[in-house]
This record gives sequence, C-alpha cells and structure tokens, in this order.
Amino acid sequence: MKKEYFSRIREFLDSGTKEAQITQVVLCVLAVASIPVLVFVVAAMGNAVQVFKQFERSKHFSKEQIRNSINHLRKQKLIEYVSDKNGKIIVKITTKGKTRLRAFDIELIEIKKPKRWDGKWRLVMFDIPVRFTKGREALRFHLKNLDFFQFQKSAWIYPYPCEDEAMFIADFFGVGKYVEILVVDSVLRDEKIKKYFNLV
Repeated sequence: MKKEYFSRIREFLDSGTKEAQITQVVLCVLAVASIPVLVFVVAAMGNAVQVFKQFERSKHFSKEQIRNSINHLRKQKLIEYVSDKNGKIIVKITTKGKTRLRAFDIELIEIKKPKRWDGKWRLVMFDIPVRFTKGREALRFHLKNLDFFQFQKSAWIYPYPCEDEAMFIADFFGVGKYVEILVVDSVLRDEKIKKYFNLV
C-alpha cells in the first residue's frame, strides 16, 4: 500500500499541474510516513522532510513550507495533535483528513490499458434517486474524465477492466449501491464505440 501511495504522489508531483499544492502533498506525506497506523511524531518533524526526499521533486519544498503546511492542515482540522499512552504528542490524520486523501486519490485514478483488448465491454449502469443528484453528476463527471463512452443517459461503456476504479468512485460519492457493472461479450452496432476507443 505504501509503494502505491509513493507511486501516485510521485506522478502527481511530476504532473506540474496547479492542483499540486503543498497542502495536499504534505497530507499525503503524513499518510505515507504513518501507514498503517496513521500517526506521526511531532518531535520528529524532520522525518517528514526525509520522506519528502524520496520524491523526485522534493527539492522544490523547504522545511519551512512543510512546517507551515502542517499548521495549515491542523487549522483545517485535517490533522490533530493528540497524546499517546506514553504521553508523547503525535499528529494524527482525522476522519476529515482521510476523506480528503480519498478525494485526492480519485483525482489520480487511471485505468491501465492492457496490450490487447479481450473483446469484452464493461457497461457501467446506474439508477440513482433524485436526492443523490450531486453524487450522480459527480459519477458522470469522473467517468467522462476517464474517457468512458456514454452509451445511454445512465449507462457508460469501457473496453478494459475498470470495475474497481468505477466502484471506488461510486462508493466515494455515496451512490455505490445504485451502480451495476456488466461485462458483455458483444454490443449490437458497436462500430461507433470501437471507433471512439480506436479499436478498429
């Protein structure tokens, strides 16, 4: 799990996008440094910098930036200072912080494409109640962003294995139980879909 986070964060740092803000990065660094217990010793703040050095672009962030960002995270209640059983003060990621981490992870989701298509279609279908409009629109937005083809209003199609990624997004926005994913061998009149995915 730690290796996966390192890989994702390194890709994020290398992206050069405006979303690569120091606050998000430090939050992830704290998570990486503390998996699986999700705690970090305040007295060893230098360790955060050591973790940072493992990233290719770490030289762009100073100790002061990291320290200021940690204080900012605390004000946002993404982390908190608590005392362990030995009386040592530690930094712990809050429930709100963990939620932010998951949202961060969603932005980094990529569906790995195999070298060869197996000839099957993955059909993501949903019937989401009106009271979950925001969740439905968020799901549609992310499916579109991942290059799914809109087969029908509430049905999106993809040629490669994507079940885990699609359900992760649906669960995050609280609509997972309204989503079904079918793996089908063929779709009638699929010429347009194949062309969309460059499979012709």
